[in-house]
Amino acid sequence: MAMPEKTLNNYGVYLRALAGDSWNGSKFAGSFGPIDDFTFVDYWTLRKRSLRLFRENIYAKGIIRRLIWNEIHTGLVASPVPESSIIWPKEDPTAREEKGVRFGEEISTQFNLYANTPTVFDWGKHRNFGEFQAQVRFESLVCGDGIIISRIDKDTQLPRWQWVNGDNIRTPDNYSCPPGGYIKHGVEFDKNGKKIAFHVRSEVNGTVTYERVPVRGKHSGRLISWMVYGSETLLDDTRGEPFLADTLYMLKDLDRYRDAETRAAVVNAMLAYFIERGGNNTTFTRPTDGLASRLRPNNIEPKGYMEEGPRQEIKITEPGTIYDNLLPGDHIQSFQTNRPNVNYSTFEQAVLSALAWTHGIPPEILMLKFGSNYSASRQANNEFEVYLSRQVKKNADDFCQQIYEQFVTQAVLTGQLNLPGFIGAYNDVSKWRMISAWLSCAWIGLNRPAVDRQKEVSASQTALDNGLSTFDIEARRTCGLSFAQVMQTQKRERELMERMGFTPHVDEDNNGKPAYSSGNKDDGGEDGDDGNNGAI
Repeated sequence: MAMPEKTLNNYGVYLRALAGDSWNGSKFAGSFGPIDDFTFVDYWTLRKRSLRLFRENIYAKGIIRRLIWNEIHTGLVASPVPESSIIWPKEDPTAREEKGVRFGEEISTQFNLYANTPTVFDWGKHRNFGEFQAQVRFESLVCGDGIIISRIDKDTQLPRWQWVNGDNIRTPDNYSCPPGGYIKHGVEFDKNGKKIAFHVRSEVNGTVTYERVPVRGKHSGRLISWMVYGSETLLDDTRGEPFLADTLYMLKDLDRYRDAETRAAVVNAMLAYFIERGGNNTTFTRPTDGLASRLRPNNIEPKGYMEEGPRQEIKITEPGTIYDNLLPGDHIQSFQTNRPNVNYSTFEQAVLSALAWTHGIPPEILMLKFGSNYSASRQANNEFEVYLSRQVKKNADDFCQQIYEQFVTQAVLTGQLNLPGFIGAYNDVSKWRMISAWLSCAWIGLNRPAVDRQKEVSASQTALDNGLSTFDIEARRTCGLSFAQVMQTQKRERELMERMGFTPHVDEDNNGKPAYSSGNKDDGGEDGDDGNNGAI
Protein backbone atom coordinates (compact mmCIF):
# COMPACT_ATOMS: atom_id res chain seq x y z
CA MET A 1 0.00 0.00 0.00
CA ALA A 2 1.48 3.32 -1.03
CA MET A 3 1.81 5.95 1.64
CA PRO A 4 0.03 9.22 0.76
CA GLU A 5 2.51 11.93 -0.04
CA LYS A 6 1.02 14.41 2.41
CA THR A 7 1.66 12.04 5.33
CA LEU A 8 5.23 11.06 4.48
CA ASN A 9 6.57 13.53 7.03
CA ASN A 10 4.06 12.59 9.73
CA TYR A 11 3.90 8.85 10.26
CA GLY A 12 1.70 9.19 13.38
CA VAL A 13 -0.99 10.97 11.37
CA TYR A 14 -0.77 8.24 8.76
CA LEU A 15 -1.31 5.51 11.37
CA ARG A 16 -4.34 7.30 12.73
CA ALA A 17 -5.66 7.60 9.21
CA LEU A 18 -5.37 3.84 8.81
CA ALA A 19 -7.28 3.37 12.09
CA GLY A 20 -10.17 5.47 10.87
CA ASP A 21 -8.66 8.83 11.81
CA SER A 22 -9.42 8.37 15.52
CA TRP A 23 -7.07 8.46 18.50
CA ASN A 24 -7.57 5.43 20.79
CA GLY A 25 -4.41 5.44 22.90
CA SER A 26 -2.33 3.03 20.78
CA LYS A 27 1.06 4.16 19.49
CA PHE A 28 1.00 1.47 16.80
CA ALA A 29 -1.44 -1.22 15.71
CA GLY A 30 -2.27 -3.50 18.63
CA SER A 31 0.13 -1.81 21.06
CA PHE A 32 -2.53 -1.28 23.70
CA GLY A 33 -4.07 -4.72 23.29
CA PRO A 34 -7.72 -5.64 23.13
CA ILE A 35 -10.25 -3.60 25.05
CA ASP A 36 -11.87 -5.56 27.89
CA ASP A 37 -15.31 -4.84 29.25
CA PHE A 38 -15.11 -4.33 33.02
CA THR A 39 -18.78 -3.56 33.49
CA PHE A 40 -19.15 -6.93 35.24
CA VAL A 41 -17.16 -7.35 38.46
CA ASP A 42 -17.23 -10.63 40.36
CA TYR A 43 -17.53 -9.03 43.80
CA TRP A 44 -18.19 -12.32 45.54
CA THR A 45 -15.04 -14.10 44.33
CA LEU A 46 -12.94 -11.00 45.00
CA ARG A 47 -14.12 -10.69 48.59
CA LYS A 48 -13.66 -14.43 49.27
CA ARG A 49 -10.13 -14.39 47.88
CA SER A 50 -9.27 -11.23 49.76
CA LEU A 51 -10.52 -12.68 53.05
CA ARG A 52 -8.59 -15.89 52.43
CA LEU A 53 -5.46 -13.90 51.63
CA PHE A 54 -5.79 -11.94 54.87
CA ARG A 55 -6.01 -15.14 56.89
CA GLU A 56 -3.17 -16.97 55.12
CA ASN A 57 -0.82 -14.30 53.77
CA ILE A 58 1.52 -12.45 56.11
CA TYR A 59 1.92 -9.57 53.67
CA ALA A 60 -1.81 -8.93 53.32
CA LYS A 61 -2.32 -9.19 57.07
CA GLY A 62 0.56 -6.81 57.74
CA ILE A 63 -0.68 -4.20 55.28
CA ILE A 64 -4.25 -4.21 56.61
CA ARG A 65 -3.13 -4.06 60.24
CA ARG A 66 -0.67 -1.25 59.55
CA LEU A 67 -3.43 0.83 57.94
CA ILE A 68 -5.98 0.25 60.71
CA TRP A 69 -3.51 0.91 63.52
CA ASN A 70 -2.55 4.24 61.96
CA GLU A 71 -5.88 5.36 60.50
CA ILE A 72 -8.12 4.38 63.39
CA HIS A 73 -5.72 3.56 66.24
CA THR A 74 -8.03 3.56 69.28
CA GLY A 75 -10.69 5.50 67.38
CA LEU A 76 -11.17 8.96 65.88
CA VAL A 77 -12.13 11.46 68.60
CA ALA A 78 -14.96 13.94 68.14
CA SER A 79 -14.27 17.60 68.89
CA PRO A 80 -17.57 19.51 68.52
CA VAL A 81 -17.11 23.06 67.25
CA PRO A 82 -20.52 24.76 66.91
CA GLU A 83 -20.36 27.68 64.49
CA SER A 84 -21.26 30.44 66.95
CA SER A 85 -21.42 33.17 64.28
CA ILE A 86 -24.31 31.32 62.60
CA ILE A 87 -26.14 30.30 65.78
CA TRP A 88 -25.89 33.68 67.59
CA PRO A 89 -25.22 36.20 64.80
CA LYS A 90 -26.47 39.25 66.73
CA GLU A 91 -24.46 38.74 69.91
CA ASP A 92 -21.11 40.18 70.82
CA PRO A 93 -18.24 38.10 69.31
CA THR A 94 -16.76 37.40 72.74
CA ALA A 95 -20.08 36.29 74.18
CA ARG A 96 -20.97 34.02 71.32
CA GLU A 97 -17.46 32.55 71.36
CA GLU A 98 -17.90 31.67 75.02
CA LYS A 99 -21.28 30.11 74.27
CA GLY A 100 -19.78 28.06 71.47
CA VAL A 101 -17.08 26.73 73.78
CA ARG A 102 -19.58 25.93 76.55
CA PHE A 103 -22.05 24.12 74.29
CA GLY A 104 -19.24 22.33 72.46
CA GLU A 105 -17.95 20.99 75.77
CA GLU A 106 -21.42 19.83 76.78
CA ILE A 107 -22.01 18.01 73.48
CA SER A 108 -18.55 16.45 73.69
CA THR A 109 -19.20 15.14 77.20
CA GLN A 110 -22.56 13.65 76.26
CA PHE A 111 -21.28 12.03 73.08
CA ASN A 112 -18.17 10.59 74.74
CA LEU A 113 -20.29 9.00 77.48
CA TYR A 114 -22.51 7.51 74.80
CA ALA A 115 -19.63 6.38 72.58
CA ASN A 116 -17.73 4.70 75.41
CA THR A 117 -20.67 2.66 76.70
CA PRO A 118 -20.97 -0.50 74.55
CA THR A 119 -24.35 -1.53 76.01
CA VAL A 120 -25.82 1.77 74.82
CA PHE A 121 -23.83 2.34 71.63
CA ASP A 122 -23.48 -1.09 69.98
CA TRP A 123 -26.32 -3.24 68.68
CA GLY A 124 -24.43 -6.30 69.89
CA LYS A 125 -23.63 -4.53 73.21
CA HIS A 126 -19.93 -5.40 73.23
CA ARG A 127 -18.09 -2.70 71.19
CA ASN A 128 -17.53 0.95 72.01
CA PHE A 129 -17.22 3.59 69.29
CA GLY A 130 -13.47 3.15 68.81
CA GLU A 131 -13.74 -0.63 68.45
CA PHE A 132 -16.70 -0.17 66.12
CA GLN A 133 -14.65 2.13 63.88
CA ALA A 134 -11.83 -0.43 63.71
CA GLN A 135 -14.25 -3.22 62.80
CA VAL A 136 -15.93 -1.16 60.08
CA ARG A 137 -12.63 -0.14 58.53
CA PHE A 138 -11.15 -3.64 58.77
CA GLU A 139 -14.04 -5.45 57.11
CA SER A 140 -14.55 -2.79 54.45
CA LEU A 141 -10.86 -3.02 53.53
CA VAL A 142 -10.76 -6.81 53.42
CA CYS A 143 -14.22 -7.51 52.00
CA GLY A 144 -14.88 -4.38 49.98
CA ASP A 145 -17.90 -2.89 51.67
CA GLY A 146 -20.69 -3.24 54.22
CA ILE A 147 -23.54 -1.24 55.68
CA ILE A 148 -24.11 0.56 58.98
CA ILE A 149 -27.65 0.42 60.39
CA SER A 150 -29.15 2.73 63.01
CA ARG A 151 -31.63 1.01 65.33
CA ILE A 152 -33.38 3.12 67.98
CA ASP A 153 -33.24 1.60 71.47
CA LYS A 154 -36.63 1.66 73.19
CA ASP A 155 -35.12 2.25 76.63
CA THR A 156 -32.57 4.99 75.96
CA GLN A 157 -34.31 6.43 72.88
CA LEU A 158 -30.85 6.67 71.31
CA PRO A 159 -29.54 4.89 68.21
CA ARG A 160 -27.63 1.65 68.59
CA TRP A 161 -25.35 0.79 65.69
CA GLN A 162 -25.09 -2.42 63.73
CA TRP A 163 -22.41 -3.29 61.16
CA VAL A 164 -23.31 -5.78 58.41
CA ASN A 165 -20.55 -7.28 56.28
CA GLY A 166 -21.08 -6.78 52.56
CA ASP A 167 -21.10 -10.54 52.02
CA ASN A 168 -24.56 -10.56 53.62
CA ILE A 169 -25.98 -7.91 51.29
CA ARG A 170 -27.65 -10.15 48.70
CA THR A 171 -30.55 -10.03 46.27
CA PRO A 172 -33.51 -12.05 47.65
CA ASP A 173 -35.15 -14.71 45.52
CA ASN A 174 -38.37 -13.67 43.80
CA TYR A 175 -38.29 -10.10 45.10
CA SER A 176 -40.34 -7.53 43.20
CA CYS A 177 -39.21 -3.91 43.28
CA PRO A 178 -41.64 -0.98 43.25
CA PRO A 179 -42.63 0.22 39.76
CA GLY A 180 -39.65 1.68 37.93
CA GLY A 181 -37.15 0.52 40.53
CA TYR A 182 -34.58 -2.26 40.29
CA ILE A 183 -32.24 -4.25 42.52
CA LYS A 184 -28.57 -5.07 41.90
CA HIS A 185 -26.21 -7.05 44.14
CA GLY A 186 -28.56 -6.66 47.09
CA VAL A 187 -28.91 -2.88 46.68
CA GLU A 188 -32.32 -1.51 45.70
CA PHE A 189 -32.66 1.61 43.54
CA ASP A 190 -35.60 3.79 42.64
CA LYS A 191 -36.51 4.80 39.10
CA ASN A 192 -33.98 7.67 39.25
CA GLY A 193 -31.08 5.37 40.16
CA LYS A 194 -30.96 6.49 43.82
CA LYS A 195 -30.25 3.94 46.55
CA ILE A 196 -33.34 3.41 48.66
CA ALA A 197 -32.74 0.13 50.52
CA PHE A 198 -30.35 -2.73 51.29
CA HIS A 199 -31.35 -6.38 51.57
CA VAL A 200 -29.63 -8.16 54.47
CA ARG A 201 -29.37 -11.94 54.33
CA SER A 202 -29.20 -13.93 57.57
CA GLU A 203 -29.20 -17.63 58.29
CA VAL A 204 -30.28 -19.18 61.61
CA ASN A 205 -30.37 -22.96 62.06
CA GLY A 206 -30.38 -23.45 58.31
CA THR A 207 -33.27 -21.04 57.73
CA VAL A 208 -32.42 -18.14 55.41
CA THR A 209 -34.29 -14.87 55.80
CA TYR A 210 -33.96 -11.41 54.25
CA GLU A 211 -34.55 -8.02 55.84
CA ARG A 212 -35.17 -4.95 53.76
CA VAL A 213 -33.43 -2.00 55.44
CA PRO A 214 -34.38 1.40 54.00
CA VAL A 215 -31.73 4.07 53.52
CA ARG A 216 -33.97 6.78 55.01
CA GLY A 217 -37.13 6.82 57.08
CA LYS A 218 -40.30 6.94 55.01
CA HIS A 219 -41.85 9.81 56.99
CA SER A 220 -38.97 11.45 58.88
CA GLY A 221 -36.43 11.31 56.04
CA ARG A 222 -33.69 10.59 58.59
CA LEU A 223 -30.73 8.42 57.67
CA ILE A 224 -31.19 4.78 58.72
CA SER A 225 -28.51 2.90 56.78
CA TRP A 226 -25.67 3.57 54.38
CA MET A 227 -22.83 1.70 52.70
CA VAL A 228 -19.16 2.11 53.61
CA TYR A 229 -16.54 1.27 50.96
CA GLY A 230 -13.02 -0.01 51.52
CA SER A 231 -11.43 1.62 48.47
CA GLU A 232 -12.16 4.10 45.72
CA THR A 233 -15.26 3.49 43.66
CA LEU A 234 -16.63 4.96 40.48
CA LEU A 235 -19.80 7.03 40.67
CA ASP A 236 -21.92 4.27 39.12
CA ASP A 237 -20.38 1.37 41.06
CA THR A 238 -22.95 -0.55 43.06
CA ARG A 239 -20.56 -2.37 45.38
CA GLY A 240 -17.01 -1.86 46.59
CA GLU A 241 -13.91 -3.87 45.77
CA PRO A 242 -11.50 -5.12 48.47
CA PHE A 243 -8.54 -2.84 49.11
CA LEU A 244 -6.09 -5.49 47.85
CA ALA A 245 -8.19 -6.60 44.87
CA ASP A 246 -5.65 -5.42 42.30
CA THR A 247 -2.72 -7.09 44.07
CA LEU A 248 -4.20 -10.42 45.18
CA TYR A 249 -2.21 -12.47 42.67
CA MET A 250 1.02 -10.59 43.38
CA LEU A 251 0.78 -11.12 47.14
CA LYS A 252 -0.20 -14.77 46.74
CA ASP A 253 2.79 -15.55 44.53
CA LEU A 254 5.15 -13.57 46.74
CA ASP A 255 3.99 -15.67 49.68
CA ARG A 256 4.54 -18.85 47.63
CA TYR A 257 8.06 -17.69 46.80
CA ARG A 258 8.79 -17.06 50.49
CA ASP A 259 7.45 -20.49 51.48
CA ALA A 260 9.48 -22.19 48.73
CA GLU A 261 12.71 -20.53 49.85
CA THR A 262 11.99 -21.43 53.46
CA ARG A 263 11.36 -25.07 52.54
CA ALA A 264 14.54 -25.14 50.42
CA ALA A 265 16.58 -23.82 53.34
CA VAL A 266 15.12 -26.50 55.66
CA VAL A 267 15.86 -29.28 53.16
CA ASN A 268 19.42 -28.02 52.71
CA ALA A 269 19.92 -27.96 56.47
CA MET A 270 18.73 -31.58 56.74
CA LEU A 271 21.46 -32.75 54.31
CA ALA A 272 24.39 -32.48 56.69
CA TYR A 273 27.21 -33.83 54.47
CA PHE A 274 28.09 -36.14 51.59
CA ILE A 275 31.13 -38.20 50.59
CA GLU A 276 33.23 -37.12 47.64
CA ARG A 277 34.99 -40.15 46.07
CA GLY A 278 38.66 -39.84 45.19
CA GLY A 279 40.76 -41.81 42.69
CA ASN A 280 39.33 -45.13 41.50
CA ASN A 281 37.59 -46.02 44.75
CA THR A 282 34.31 -47.78 44.11
CA THR A 283 33.80 -49.24 47.56
CA PHE A 284 31.12 -47.53 49.60
CA THR A 285 32.59 -46.34 52.87
CA ARG A 286 30.73 -46.11 56.14
CA PRO A 287 32.51 -43.44 58.17
CA THR A 288 30.22 -44.00 61.16
CA ASP A 289 31.12 -47.70 61.55
CA GLY A 290 32.17 -48.34 65.12
CA LEU A 291 31.51 -44.71 66.05
CA ALA A 292 29.43 -45.60 69.09
CA SER A 293 32.10 -47.86 70.56
CA ARG A 294 34.79 -45.28 69.89
CA LEU A 295 32.84 -42.51 71.66
CA ARG A 296 31.64 -44.49 74.69
CA PRO A 297 34.18 -44.37 77.54
CA ASN A 298 35.51 -47.87 78.43
CA ASN A 299 32.94 -49.38 76.04
CA ILE A 300 30.26 -49.15 78.76
CA GLU A 301 26.76 -49.42 77.34
CA PRO A 302 24.60 -46.58 78.69
CA LYS A 303 21.35 -47.61 80.28
CA GLY A 304 17.87 -46.16 80.42
CA TYR A 305 17.93 -43.75 77.48
CA MET A 306 19.53 -45.49 74.50
CA GLU A 307 17.18 -46.98 71.92
CA GLU A 308 17.98 -50.30 70.30
CA GLY A 309 18.58 -50.29 66.55
CA PRO A 310 20.81 -48.91 63.83
CA ARG A 311 20.38 -45.23 64.89
CA GLN A 312 22.44 -45.50 68.06
CA GLU A 313 25.45 -43.86 66.43
CA ILE A 314 23.45 -40.84 65.37
CA LYS A 315 22.02 -40.27 68.86
CA ILE A 316 25.39 -40.07 70.58
CA THR A 317 27.13 -38.00 67.89
CA GLU A 318 28.21 -34.66 69.39
CA PRO A 319 29.77 -31.47 68.03
CA GLY A 320 33.43 -31.98 67.20
CA THR A 321 33.05 -35.60 66.06
CA ILE A 322 35.89 -36.68 63.69
CA TYR A 323 35.43 -39.33 61.02
CA ASP A 324 38.59 -41.39 60.35
CA ASN A 325 37.26 -44.48 58.58
CA LEU A 326 37.36 -43.16 55.00
CA LEU A 327 39.13 -44.79 52.08
CA PRO A 328 42.14 -43.08 50.53
CA GLY A 329 41.07 -40.15 48.36
CA ASP A 330 37.60 -39.78 49.97
CA HIS A 331 36.52 -36.41 51.38
CA ILE A 332 33.57 -35.30 53.48
CA GLN A 333 31.91 -32.30 51.87
CA SER A 334 29.37 -29.95 53.40
CA PHE A 335 26.17 -29.44 51.42
CA GLN A 336 26.10 -26.09 49.66
CA THR A 337 24.06 -23.60 51.70
CA ASN A 338 23.09 -21.23 48.91
CA ARG A 339 19.40 -21.25 49.81
CA PRO A 340 17.40 -19.21 50.46
CA ASN A 341 18.19 -17.23 47.34
CA VAL A 342 20.47 -14.33 48.19
CA ASN A 343 18.39 -12.12 45.87
CA TYR A 344 15.11 -12.95 47.60
CA SER A 345 15.11 -9.97 49.99
CA THR A 346 15.82 -7.58 47.11
CA PHE A 347 12.97 -9.04 45.09
CA GLU A 348 10.63 -8.96 48.10
CA GLN A 349 11.47 -5.34 48.79
CA ALA A 350 10.89 -4.38 45.16
CA VAL A 351 7.43 -5.99 45.13
CA LEU A 352 6.39 -4.45 48.45
CA SER A 353 7.69 -1.04 47.39
CA ALA A 354 5.55 -1.20 44.24
CA LEU A 355 2.58 -2.26 46.37
CA ALA A 356 3.14 0.60 48.82
CA TRP A 357 3.46 3.10 45.98
CA THR A 358 0.22 1.81 44.43
CA HIS A 359 -1.71 2.61 47.60
CA GLY A 360 0.09 5.86 48.38
CA ILE A 361 2.02 4.56 51.40
CA PRO A 362 5.77 5.17 51.80
CA PRO A 363 7.63 1.82 51.65
CA GLU A 364 9.52 2.72 54.85
CA ILE A 365 6.23 2.97 56.73
CA LEU A 366 4.78 -0.19 55.24
CA MET A 367 7.86 -2.32 55.96
CA LEU A 368 8.92 -0.48 59.14
CA LYS A 369 12.46 -0.08 57.81
CA PHE A 370 13.97 3.32 58.47
CA GLY A 371 17.43 4.62 57.69
CA SER A 372 19.54 6.94 59.79
CA ASN A 373 19.11 9.83 57.36
CA TYR A 374 16.94 12.48 59.04
CA SER A 375 15.77 14.12 55.82
CA ALA A 376 14.74 10.83 54.22
CA SER A 377 12.91 9.66 57.35
CA ARG A 378 11.16 13.00 57.69
CA GLN A 379 10.06 12.93 54.07
CA ALA A 380 8.65 9.40 54.47
CA ASN A 381 6.84 10.55 57.60
CA ASN A 382 5.46 13.60 55.80
CA GLU A 383 4.23 11.51 52.87
CA PHE A 384 2.43 9.17 55.24
CA GLU A 385 0.91 12.16 57.02
CA VAL A 386 -0.53 13.25 53.68
CA TYR A 387 -2.11 9.81 53.26
CA LEU A 388 -3.36 9.72 56.85
CA SER A 389 -4.85 13.22 56.87
CA ARG A 390 -6.82 12.41 53.74
CA GLN A 391 -7.93 8.99 54.96
CA VAL A 392 -8.87 10.21 58.45
CA LYS A 393 -11.05 12.88 56.84
CA LYS A 394 -12.60 10.25 54.57
CA ASN A 395 -13.27 7.84 57.44
CA ALA A 396 -14.83 10.66 59.43
CA ASP A 397 -17.08 11.66 56.53
CA ASP A 398 -17.98 8.06 55.65
CA PHE A 399 -19.29 6.96 59.04
CA CYS A 400 -18.04 8.86 62.12
CA GLN A 401 -19.77 12.15 61.32
CA GLN A 402 -22.97 10.34 60.35
CA ILE A 403 -23.07 8.55 63.71
CA TYR A 404 -22.34 11.79 65.56
CA GLU A 405 -25.08 13.68 63.73
CA GLN A 406 -27.68 11.01 64.35
CA PHE A 407 -26.83 10.92 68.06
CA VAL A 408 -27.04 14.71 68.48
CA THR A 409 -30.28 14.89 66.51
CA GLN A 410 -31.93 12.09 68.46
CA ALA A 411 -30.67 13.45 71.80
CA VAL A 412 -32.13 16.90 71.04
CA LEU A 413 -35.46 15.52 69.78
CA THR A 414 -35.84 13.40 72.94
CA GLY A 415 -34.87 16.25 75.27
CA GLN A 416 -31.51 14.80 76.36
CA LEU A 417 -29.63 17.75 74.87
CA ASN A 418 -30.79 21.36 74.78
CA LEU A 419 -29.46 23.21 71.74
CA PRO A 420 -31.21 26.56 71.20
CA GLY A 421 -32.84 26.90 67.79
CA PHE A 422 -32.14 23.30 66.74
CA ILE A 423 -35.69 21.91 66.91
CA GLY A 424 -37.16 25.01 65.29
CA ALA A 425 -34.79 24.65 62.36
CA TYR A 426 -35.08 20.87 62.11
CA ASN A 427 -38.38 20.86 60.23
CA ASP A 428 -37.59 23.97 58.17
CA VAL A 429 -35.39 23.22 55.15
CA SER A 430 -34.64 26.93 54.69
CA LYS A 431 -32.82 26.91 58.07
CA TRP A 432 -30.36 24.20 57.14
CA ARG A 433 -27.46 26.46 58.10
CA MET A 434 -28.55 26.38 61.74
CA ILE A 435 -28.55 22.56 61.77
CA SER A 436 -25.16 22.40 60.06
CA ALA A 437 -23.74 24.95 62.51
CA TRP A 438 -24.81 22.86 65.51
CA LEU A 439 -23.54 19.62 63.97
CA SER A 440 -20.12 20.98 62.99
CA CYS A 441 -17.45 18.69 64.40
CA ALA A 442 -13.72 18.16 63.91
CA TRP A 443 -12.31 14.63 64.06
CA ILE A 444 -8.91 13.94 65.55
CA GLY A 445 -6.95 10.85 64.64
CA LEU A 446 -3.61 9.50 65.80
CA ASN A 447 -1.11 12.33 66.12
CA ARG A 448 2.03 10.59 64.89
CA PRO A 449 5.19 11.90 66.60
CA ALA A 450 7.60 13.98 64.52
CA VAL A 451 10.94 12.48 63.54
CA ASP A 452 12.62 15.22 65.60
CA ARG A 453 10.01 17.24 67.51
CA GLN A 454 12.49 19.91 68.60
CA LYS A 455 13.44 20.63 64.99
CA GLU A 456 9.80 20.62 63.87
CA VAL A 457 8.70 23.09 66.57
CA SER A 458 11.72 25.32 65.95
CA ALA A 459 10.92 25.38 62.23
CA SER A 460 7.30 26.33 62.99
CA GLN A 461 8.45 29.12 65.32
CA THR A 462 10.83 30.48 62.69
CA ALA A 463 8.09 30.45 60.04
CA LEU A 464 5.74 32.35 62.37
CA ASP A 465 8.40 34.88 63.39
CA ASN A 466 9.13 35.70 59.76
CA GLY A 467 5.49 35.89 58.68
CA LEU A 468 5.75 32.82 56.45
CA SER A 469 2.93 30.86 58.05
CA THR A 470 -0.11 31.22 60.30
CA PHE A 471 -0.83 30.03 63.81
CA ASP A 472 -3.69 27.92 62.49
CA ILE A 473 -1.51 26.11 59.94
CA GLU A 474 1.25 25.41 62.48
CA ALA A 475 -1.26 24.29 65.14
CA ARG A 476 -2.82 21.78 62.77
CA ARG A 477 0.63 20.56 61.68
CA THR A 478 1.81 20.13 65.27
CA CYS A 479 -1.17 18.59 67.05
CA GLY A 480 -3.95 18.20 64.47
CA LEU A 481 -6.22 20.87 66.02
CA SER A 482 -7.03 24.31 64.73
CA PHE A 483 -5.56 27.34 66.49
CA ALA A 484 -9.02 28.33 67.76
CA GLN A 485 -9.51 24.86 69.24
CA VAL A 486 -6.10 25.01 70.92
CA MET A 487 -6.81 28.43 72.42
CA GLN A 488 -10.29 27.42 73.62
CA THR A 489 -8.89 24.29 75.22
CA GLN A 490 -6.05 26.22 76.84
CA LYS A 491 -8.54 28.70 78.22
CA ARG A 492 -10.52 25.93 79.90
CA GLU A 493 -7.30 24.39 81.20
CA ARG A 494 -6.07 27.69 82.64
CA GLU A 495 -9.38 28.28 84.37
CA LEU A 496 -9.10 24.83 85.92
CA MET A 497 -5.47 25.42 86.95
CA GLU A 498 -6.45 28.73 88.54
CA ARG A 499 -9.19 27.04 90.58
CA MET A 500 -6.72 24.35 91.64
CA GLY A 501 -4.01 26.87 92.53
CA PHE A 502 -1.53 25.47 90.01
CA THR A 503 0.73 27.70 87.94
CA PRO A 504 2.46 26.08 84.93
CA HIS A 505 6.12 26.81 84.36
CA VAL A 506 5.35 28.86 81.24
CA ASP A 507 3.45 31.37 83.42
CA GLU A 508 6.20 31.75 86.03
CA ASP A 509 8.72 34.58 86.19
CA ASN A 510 12.45 34.18 86.60
CA ASN A 511 11.98 33.77 90.35
CA GLY A 512 9.55 30.85 89.99
CA LYS A 513 6.53 32.96 90.99
CA PRO A 514 3.32 33.45 88.98
CA ALA A 515 3.89 36.10 86.34
CA TYR A 516 0.19 37.02 86.29
CA SER A 517 -2.37 37.28 89.02
CA SER A 518 -4.79 35.25 86.88
CA GLY A 519 -5.00 33.59 83.50
CA ASN A 520 -5.49 37.04 81.92
CA LYS A 521 -2.18 38.60 80.95
CA ASP A 522 -3.68 42.11 81.03
CA ASP A 523 -4.19 41.91 84.79
CA GLY A 524 -0.50 42.65 85.36
CA GLY A 525 1.42 42.24 88.63
CA GLU A 526 1.36 44.16 91.86
CA ASP A 527 2.05 47.91 91.82
CA GLY A 528 1.97 47.93 88.03
CA ASP A 529 4.96 45.62 87.77
CA ASP A 530 4.46 42.80 85.29
CA GLY A 531 6.59 40.64 87.58
CA ASN A 532 8.49 38.79 84.90
CA ASN A 533 11.57 40.98 84.60
CA GLY A 534 11.28 40.94 80.84
CA ALA A 535 10.98 37.15 80.49
CA ILE A 536 8.32 34.51 80.90
